[in-house]
Amino acid sequence: MASRKPAKKKPAQGHPARRSGASNVPFESEVRQALQPFKSSLFRHFHEEGQAASETRAALEGLTTLLTVHAQLRKSVDVKTLDPSILGEQLGHLTSLGKEVSEASAAILKHYLTFLGTTANFGGSVDDFKQTFEFLSRMAGDSPIVAPYLEDEEANGILESMPFVFAARELISWVGDGKPTTPAGVLTGATLQDAAGALGLFVKVDESAEVPQESEWEPEDGTVVPSLADIPRLSAYWDALIGTAMLRYQAPNATPTESLSDALLASSGQGARLVKELIAEVLYSHILINTLQKPGKAQIAEMVAGVLSNAASSTPPRTEFALQVPSEDDLPAEQHHLIAGLEEVVPQVESLLRVFEREGLVEINEEITVPVALRSSLERALTKVSDHVLNDSQQDTDSDA
Repeated sequence: MASRKPAKKKPAQGHPARRSGASNVPFESEVRQALQPFKSSLFRHFHEEGQAASETRAALEGLTTLLTVHAQLRKSVDVKTLDPSILGEQLGHLTSLGKEVSEASAAILKHYLTFLGTTANFGGSVDDFKQTFEFLSRMAGDSPIVAPYLEDEEANGILESMPFVFAARELISWVGDGKPTTPAGVLTGATLQDAAGALGLFVKVDESAEVPQESEWEPEDGTVVPSLADIPRLSAYWDALIGTAMLRYQAPNATPTESLSDALLASSGQGARLVKELIAEVLYSHILINTLQKPGKAQIAEMVAGVLSNAASSTPPRTEFALQVPSEDDLPAEQHHLIAGLEEVVPQVESLLRVFEREGLVEINEEITVPVALRSSLERALTKVSDHVLNDSQQDTDSDA
């Protein structure tokens, strides 16, 4: 009986991505090669606790496919940037396969973009990162904010009764034909004291006074303050009037823009609605960014931003849970060490939310909700806050370089 010759063993060739010309898909080999230096850190970034390693590898294969298609559309390989216009075309094609496919793909690319940003590997500018991040967030359906369409009449009816509208009107009425300020639009001295009085804040201004360590949103009557920054409520509203171009500087005064101040005082019309929404937007962003800039307060601002975002969603948080410090029974043993920190943080989160409530920017009852007429304002404000954080992160990276 003839013996069969043993089959020749094929030489090991390794992963196709490591062999020149191994892949028939244009740019695939180049993309894999470009990602190779990030292989370990990418795996850690995409791997979630309790997730099987095979699932993480599958996600990374999905990312590789998306980046390969991106390179094909760009006609070049650059894994350190993403082109928003190309992404639009790419995700547009995927939408034809179903919204879920497009959103899942956008989420993977957004997660990858976050990796590039947090590891200082992003190859574009801060504006490039911001534009791409915002686009992918929208495509991934990340924002929980629900802003239903409102007719101008309905929106104005809601806005008309809000405390922040009343306060802004009081302040613009006080300005009258103009009030003296610095060229930067800052109120000082007796004028500052009068402006505070227009908002019902009876403080004493002494520019030589010591800067308070912690300024209350509404300082108690008789409090001595050195500057506008030490009267947070007035500072926020003054910033809102300047930020909406309702005030402009004409030496030596800040003077009102008549058409905009008239719109603020009006109770109907598209202009009246727009001006009030813009003021709300500046108030949201001013309060959050000012909190972010205070030493040790970044976590407070981030938590409040998260609560506000959910408060404008279709499933607003219940107050008793959102503002409750968890007990040991609520957390696994390995997280018990977090309770001490939360006992300090949660009251500060509530305090800041009460500031928003004071101005009518949020409602705190059984649930925490954002008025429907202000949800678009909040969404734009949160984008500004994100931009601020990104710019700060980029500056920190540049200073460390």
